[in-house]
Order: sequence, then structure tokens, then C-alpha cells
Amino acid sequence: MLGQFPRAEAASVSNNGLYKIINRNSGQALEVYNWSHENGANVSQWTDLGGDNQLWRFVSVGSGYYQIINANSGRALEVYQYSTADGGNIVQWQNINGTNQHWALEDSGGYVQLKNRFSGKVAEVYTYSTTPGANINQWTDLEGANQQWTLVKVSPSSTTVNSTIVVGAGEVYDGQGRTFIAGSSLGDGSQAEGQKPVFRLENGATLKNVVLGSPAADGIHTYGDAYLANIVWTDIGEDALTIKAAGTVTLNGGAAYDGSDKIFQINAASTFNVYNFVARNAGKFIRQLGGSTFTTHVFIDSCDIAGMDEAIFRTDSSSSSVTMTNTLYSDVGDKWIGVQHITESGNTAY
Repeated sequence: MLGQFPRAEAASVSNNGLYKIINRNSGQALEVYNWSHENGANVSQWTDLGGDNQLWRFVSVGSGYYQIINANSGRALEVYQYSTADGGNIVQWQNINGTNQHWALEDSGGYVQLKNRFSGKVAEVYTYSTTPGANINQWTDLEGANQQWTLVKVSPSSTTVNSTIVVGAGEVYDGQGRTFIAGSSLGDGSQAEGQKPVFRLENGATLKNVVLGSPAADGIHTYGDAYLANIVWTDIGEDALTIKAAGTVTLNGGAAYDGSDKIFQINAASTFNVYNFVARNAGKFIRQLGGSTFTTHVFIDSCDIAGMDEAIFRTDSSSSSVTMTNTLYSDVGDKWIGVQHITESGNTAY
């Protein structure tokens, strides 16, 4: 399996790239057991099947540390309950940016060790097991082969899109971690109006494991209900995502970086759910169409939002609402502009 994809040394890991994490001793892949989306779900090893629960995204948090985010659940790899003990269990949990969710990647004889920032211990396969389902825990660094990993970057190639990719009603499009770049016929990713989307999602469509590179034109348009998982915008483009027709749109996992205006635009009465998402450096996180009075409901949970010059959510509608829970935020001009109905709990400014 390893020969199909390039190996990555610790120093060469790309921020937001998708990787398999393969144990040196067993040759098996790090995974979230049974495809769970739950906090506290166990992390184990299994035969490399290429499932989303075996794919991980490295998100830099500075000072040489990364969050390691599961592609299926959007949750972060962590040492459970901030344990410092040998044998402390490793699980997934919502992204709360705790130091027990921060990992340094250290070169070890041509392999990589995953060293926890809080405990200083490394991730290993317990007792050198080669059995599928064997547990992953932390232990003092002994340079054992069961503590060494190969990072295998998945689908590193990019695709230039010259005509909008339409995901039909009820269809699922899996980008498998590839990067999609807008061709000149779609737009240049500036703030010029009238650019076309890279992806158009019809009612009931699912889009997952996609990276939008530069330029991204007008990103993604949704028409009705849509589910998006693990979408990363290295280039926000005109807008990262626009809700064009009424429906419930859920975005679970991913990130967006460096936009000059809003990241997400809502142009129709809708419910917009954003979970387990990292947003950095833009004008606004979410904007309802200027001057509109229709009702939209925004739910933000377990996100990390920083560097919004103007607001997290801006609306001109007196009936629209926002609920934000378990979310980290910093360096935002105002959390809310024009929002009359606000519910918050478990949020942390940093």
C-alpha cells in the first residue's frame, strides 16, 4: 500500500493535507474505531482500507505543534483527560484547542513520532501488537518501532476545473483529499461579482474530502439541503460557500484561510450548521445577504474562529438567529452585527 503514495517526513507535512498514519511495527493504519463521531471514541489500528476514519488532517497551531483531525468525524486526536501516565489512552474529542490535542512531529530514524504537547509522551500501538483493533495509547519515548509512524499523503495532485462540477440530488462526491483549482472560465477568485462556483450541490447532495486551492472562483453553491464534510479552502475566493436556495446546509470539519470579505454567504431562508471548523483571517465568518429580511438560523459548534475583521455573523434581518457553542474565538471586530436572537454556551475567547 505504501508504494502508491509519497511518504512525508515530519518537516515536510503540509498544513491541511490528508494523510494516512501507518505504524512501522504492524504496518496498520491509525483509525477511529467503528467510524464513530462521538467524543471519547477510541483510536486503534486496523488494516489499511483507505476509509475516511483512517485519514487525518494536520492543522498547524503554531510553535511546531499540530492538531490531528479525523477526516470522518472532524474531531481531534487527544490524550484522554490530560493523562501524563504511561498507558494513557488516546481518543478523539471535539476540537477545544487543548494542549492534550497538540502534537509535535519528530523525525525518528526516517519515521515520525507523534509527541503530545501536554504529557511529553508519544503515541504507540500497545504491546507491539500486530492485531487489527489493537489500542493506541501514549508511552515514554523508547524509540520503539511501535512508536514510529509513516505519514502517507493521500491524493496530493490538483485538478483544474473548467466547468462547474454538479453534484446531483442525492449524490455523493468524494474528492479523496484532492485539490481543485478554478480554471479561467470560472473566475479568478477576486471579489468581482458574477464568478461561477467550482462545485454546485443540488438538493440532498453530499460533498466530502475536498481542498479548494487558488484561485477558487466562487467556491461552492448549494441549492437546497446539503451535507459537506472535510472541506478546506486554502483560498476563499469570492466567497467560500454560498447558500443559493432554501434548505438545511451542514458543514462538518475543514478550514478556510485568508479572505478579503466574508467566508460564507447566505442568500436564502435556511438553516446553516457549521461544526468542527477552523477559520482564519477574513472580513466576516458568515454574512446574510445585505438588506434581506428572510429568516435564517445559524448554528456554530466546536469551531476555532480567529482574525475576522468585522464579525462572526452579520445580518440585517430582525428574525434571524445564531447559536454558538463550545467554540474558540479571537481577534474578531464584533461577534455579532444586527443579530437579535443569540444563544451562547461553552465558548472561549483566547
